[in-house]
Amino acid sequence: MVAVPLNMHKRKCAKTRNELLNVLSQCSDVQTLQLLWAVNVLQSDMPPNLSRYLKYPPSAAKAKIGDKAFALKWEIESLLLLMLSTPKTTPNVIPARYFEFDMACILMNLFKKAEEAENKIRVIDVTEMQRYAHRQFLWQRNFLQNERLYRYYYVYGQGECAAYFKEKNGLSVEEFAIACVGLFLWAHGNAWEHVPHLGEFKMLRQEIIHLALKIISRDLVDLRNDTAQRIHNAASKSSSKLSYLPSSLRQYPVISSSANGGRIIAPLPQLIMLRATSGLYYDLVEGPQALTADANDRFEQYCKKLIEARCPRFVVSREKPFGPKKAKLWTPDLLLSDGPEIKVVFECKATKLTYEAQYADNQYAEATKAFDQIAKGMSQLWKFFSRARQGTYAEDKVRSDAIGVILTMDNWFHLEGTQLPAIRKKAEELVADEPGVLLQDMRDVIFCSIEELDDVLAVSDEDEFLDTLRRQLLPQHRGWQLPSVRNPGWEKVLERKGYPFEISEVIPLWDELGRA
Repeated sequence: MVAVPLNMHKRKCAKTRNELLNVLSQCSDVQTLQLLWAVNVLQSDMPPNLSRYLKYPPSAAKAKIGDKAFALKWEIESLLLLMLSTPKTTPNVIPARYFEFDMACILMNLFKKAEEAENKIRVIDVTEMQRYAHRQFLWQRNFLQNERLYRYYYVYGQGECAAYFKEKNGLSVEEFAIACVGLFLWAHGNAWEHVPHLGEFKMLRQEIIHLALKIISRDLVDLRNDTAQRIHNAASKSSSKLSYLPSSLRQYPVISSSANGGRIIAPLPQLIMLRATSGLYYDLVEGPQALTADANDRFEQYCKKLIEARCPRFVVSREKPFGPKKAKLWTPDLLLSDGPEIKVVFECKATKLTYEAQYADNQYAEATKAFDQIAKGMSQLWKFFSRARQGTYAEDKVRSDAIGVILTMDNWFHLEGTQLPAIRKKAEELVADEPGVLLQDMRDVIFCSIEELDDVLAVSDEDEFLDTLRRQLLPQHRGWQLPSVRNPGWEKVLERKGYPFEISEVIPLWDELGRA
């Protein structure tokens, strides 16, 4: 087989990208947003009546991921971002075409063609696979999910974080959650309509919808500027990649248009719930450092509460001091005891991996402080294993093969095969002055998000959970996600236990809404 010269691939990449940008420059933003919104909700679990928005073949409505007519959500997002950052020329699309499924197919296929051409000149390696995971994983989850709402509002919706949010935005975190759920449900069936009212929900202030929109919406003109600036900033650090465009829609999922009578649209309504959960980060990141400490503490509380609720045989204790009074040492964040022994030790890290770090060419260099937090967690586990072996920690019996887990709030993905060497090197530096540490203490640890952990806990008893952790450390499972180790290839049908907590514990108005 004759190799195609790289220059030919580069020319094709430039040609297909220019073809795509040329078409997008001639498209109406307002109508294209509505067209792609309609395709997105058409292929959801509960599509609304789209008769006034879209003409489509039956096969498109029934399409699932893997089908020819299915529009991948992450590709719709990337296409929207590219359109919002492309300067406009003279419109050259017949208005009626914006109501046809085939028009969406033309745009999606142009995007795929340009992306495929770009991939021909990119190096595909383990780091690239990590980027793909960041891009696609969240779109394969249920956005309006009890577990997700409870977790983020337990961590960010109470204490100092909640007080800061209310002072900054003029509404409580609870009101924000309810407003976002209402907007999500409304936006699933409506495009370019006036802002909805709360109607029958008399227990809520009528202004919370408008207050929430101040946080999560932007006017179309402003959003275009914001999107273009984000993409420009990303391109200044590395080559502009169609697959990994920074998403202004994840911070501002609702778009308003003053030129269209103040009407609004959420082209990807799912992102409203993303903004209302993990997106709370945007509202707290600029606050005082005390907010981070408060959130970290609640994250540890939540992890302990979840593990004990899912697996009642286990007893989980939090960080505690030990050793001489004048030289107190501390255990890791969580110690999981099964009977008389500590079998699993957790370090909990609520550190968020930013967009820049997720998609950068050198991810560790882009977010050194964040990755160093993971390395610090590894070193703390190693020190504890050493202290337990030497008898410095003697309050409880720690198994000689106790498992160490770095538990994160968000998904970091495949650290095993990408940043692990740098993380391990930093951890080794952090234990260099610790007396008596042996290689057996500096054992491999598991990297896992709380979401992945719960996916395993929900389909496991105590023994199955421990077995999954042990198998995660086997060489053949290096780099696997924990749920895949529990059920390789998803070959088994595992019954998922119900979530053990009620949303009304963290969002008290939830039950009121259900009765309204």
